[in-house]
Amino acid sequence: MEITVRGKHFDVPDSVEQRARRKLSKLDHYLPLLHDATVEVDIAHEHAKEPKRRYVVRILVSGGGVHLRSEEHAADVGPAVDEAARVVVDQARRHKERLYSRSHARGAKGAAGAITDAEDEAEVAEQLARIKRFSVKPMTLQDAVNEMEHLGHSFFVYQDADEEQFAVVYRRKGGDYGVILPELS
Repeated sequence: MEITVRGKHFDVPDSVEQRARRKLSKLDHYLPLLHDATVEVDIAHEHAKEPKRRYVVRILVSGGGVHLRSEEHAADVGPAVDEAARVVVDQARRHKERLYSRSHARGAKGAAGAITDAEDEAEVAEQLARIKRFSVKPMTLQDAVNEMEHLGHSFFVYQDADEEQFAVVYRRKGGDYGVILPELS
């Protein structure tokens, strides 16, 4: 794993760089398959009004489809590095646990014998909490957004009058909207 430590607005002392490398070496345990992963540690010294936010440490781990990120503020660079590294290592541990539990769940299904599609469907039906049916009328995108806002939902399924097909309008995290238009093959 390649670890890059950079300083913004100051030179990173060797002791801080070694501390970051030592703390982030634990990632090899949790992400052993990511030999080609890159770890970027950006340490910034800012002139903040609050002394507790003077140093900012950002850590970005990327490789093999895994992206972990951490950002911590502190009055001293050492504790900021420690906390940011702890957060990234915890994320890596949780990522490994998810992968491990998925592989064991698949293995247990396979060991129990072949499960038919009917059994899978019955299992999903047991987990289904509610079926909601509603009439769909053709409407414009603006009408669909208004209806979604009126209902207080984060998405709304409607029949697009212009496209003459079903569509889903949804509210994005930034507050703007998105539309999903399916293409039948």
